[in-house]
Amino acid sequence: MNTDPFETFTADELVIPHGGIPSAAQWIMMHESGGSTTAGHLHAQGRGDGTPGNHSSAFGAFQMIEATRKRYMGADYQSTDFSKQYSAASHYVTDRYGSWDAAQRFWVGHHWY
Repeated sequence: MNTDPFETFTADELVIPHGGIPSAAQWIMMHESGGSTTAGHLHAQGRGDGTPGNHSSAFGAFQMIEATRKRYMGADYQSTDFSKQYSAASHYVTDRYGSWDAAQRFWVGHHWY
């Protein structure tokens, strides 16, 4: 007979299997880009109207700068695919903060993450 204790899950972990993302990740995304995977400019391109790009290379739903996108997305660093951006942001957040909740707490205190 198996007597292993049942694994417990947080509320965020219960949401994820149903296609959601952690609430802290959604909160950061909405504060960074309003949920747009094309938010910001790929700064080398500008807006397409002859004006130079913005001064930041932040781009996508999670507004990761180019160096971070290259590190976590590789050759797909300019992708507008949400799943690729979310996966990269999740790896970044885990490496830097340990969790989305910790990243959100940092964002609240500093207005960036």
